[in-house]
Amino acid sequence: MTFSLLPTPPLTVAQHIALDRNLLPLVGSGDLPPFLRFWDCLDEAVVLGVAQKVDDHVHADACAADSVPVLKRFSGGGTVWIGRGCLVFSVIRPFGDDIRQYDVQGAYRTVFQPVLDQFSRRGLAVTFEPPCDLALDGMKICGNAQAQRRGSVLVHGSFLINEDISRIARYVKHPTIAPTYRQGRPHNDFICNLSTRGFTRATLAALLQAAWSAGHPISTDLTPLLDQSRAEAQGRGERPGVSVQ
Repeated sequence: MTFSLLPTPPLTVAQHIALDRNLLPLVGSGDLPPFLRFWDCLDEAVVLGVAQKVDDHVHADACAADSVPVLKRFSGGGTVWIGRGCLVFSVIRPFGDDIRQYDVQGAYRTVFQPVLDQFSRRGLAVTFEPPCDLALDGMKICGNAQAQRRGSVLVHGSFLINEDISRIARYVKHPTIAPTYRQGRPHNDFICNLSTRGFTRATLAALLQAAWSAGHPISTDLTPLLDQSRAEAQGRGERPGVSVQ
């Protein structure tokens, strides 16, 4: 499947989450083609999965002390730190013969296989590690989440490029349920920046565009959706140190 590239302006993390929620049904309805977009973030935040609780997953006192927003997204997955050293992406596509509704693991594997292939061409054995990680040499390089609505599937994730991993440990607790490959390791021994393998934000973005054949920009007026997303983010408590539960 060929994707288009959807340019979006700089937004807060909360606004990007709201925008993904508003964009998701538009692909299934045919109003937008399958697309890839990159997040240009105006701030940093801790983001929980839809079913997660702040007390279980977040060092809330540290977030409040540092004026770090704590947000909850509408998709599944675990708690992540969205920092300036990350490359965050969203892919939205319709269901098809290769992706069936409710097959969460199958959707991840289908969406990410072209990405794994691109890394392989560069001599890097990146693997998909259930339930929703990408790993390199047993180290996590990308955490992901998924949502399915009205004939569409969204996968959004955060690649670590040159992030300060000590900040992840400061704000995000060790998960209550961890993937098997983690083997009990703390954040500092489990997470890997792709800058150690020569990647920059630009070269990683180019790899993802090549993986999903996302070279043609979509020319569409997103102003109404952007205004709606900004308003929704503000209404959900987009303020430093506030837990959105």
